[in-house]
Amino acid sequence: MTRIRDQHIRGSIAFGAACDAALSVVLSARVPEVGVPPPIDRLLITVSLAGVAAVGLIAYGAALNDLFDRRRDAVVGGRSIGGADRATGPNVIIVVGSLLLALFAAAAIGRDSTYVTLVLATLLLFHNAVARFIPAIGLVVPGAVLAGLMLIPDWRMPMPIAVWLAMTIAVMAAAGVHVLADKRPRISRRAGAVVVIGWAIMSCVVLGLRTGLGSPFWPGTLSPVVLVWPFVVLVGLGLVVRWKIRTASSPRHAGAKVIRYVALWQPLLAAAWCAGLGDWVATGIFAACGIIGLLAVGGYRELAGMSGPPAQWR
Repeated sequence: MTRIRDQHIRGSIAFGAACDAALSVVLSARVPEVGVPPPIDRLLITVSLAGVAAVGLIAYGAALNDLFDRRRDAVVGGRSIGGADRATGPNVIIVVGSLLLALFAAAAIGRDSTYVTLVLATLLLFHNAVARFIPAIGLVVPGAVLAGLMLIPDWRMPMPIAVWLAMTIAVMAAAGVHVLADKRPRISRRAGAVVVIGWAIMSCVVLGLRTGLGSPFWPGTLSPVVLVWPFVVLVGLGLVVRWKIRTASSPRHAGAKVIRYVALWQPLLAAAWCAGLGDWVATGIFAACGIIGLLAVGGYRELAGMSGPPAQWR
């Protein structure tokens, strides 16, 4: 059951990442200052390719995590080299296959998308091999990866504030889960300061992409009222997270719920951005995806509860 739960959390993360990548495509096409929107068929193809690239990279990162864990367990447990190879064989196939899938999808979008995907693949490798064992670095990487996933379709997207918001949520969720689940090593004051500095540097990079190209930080044709919709959705996310933490049976389960609901809230946040732009078709699609994802979580919980504990010998 634990393995099924872990895969369920990873599926939620991949689902949220795909919606974030799709949102980036929609924002690039619907913001008035970029000119004439692309044809609907081309838009749908780009959305699909961006989603596939995002899911492929998330699967690549998850398989890398399992691969490194299995190798480390084999060394610590003193298992034979042959047994370790048999255990890690399927993970190697998933690592290579998911990375190739992400690269092919990115290459179909454009050359720049391929470069961004390669950078993200390198960052995920660094995270799983080194950074995840150092909270000062490992807590910042999820935000950088999520920001990069949104930049795969177009790293010059006209609304970097949406990328920054998703990145900030990811960093805050990673830090909150680390503290809530009492993971080791704990976050010291120095490590916390490094996390804040890393977040600030990433914020400058993400928000400075347009200004570095001589473009305004915020599209001049848009009203700041657009920000009201995402703010309302974020308030809802905060209330749900607080409720799930208070009703969790243990800190570990609370951390898992935080990750799951933050990931599944991404399509609702995407719907809020589209509502602010007045694109009600995209709003309805993203909102439907979010509701389906949340209902799927509830259905999974019911099935898990009906299955009961595993049979045991007295």
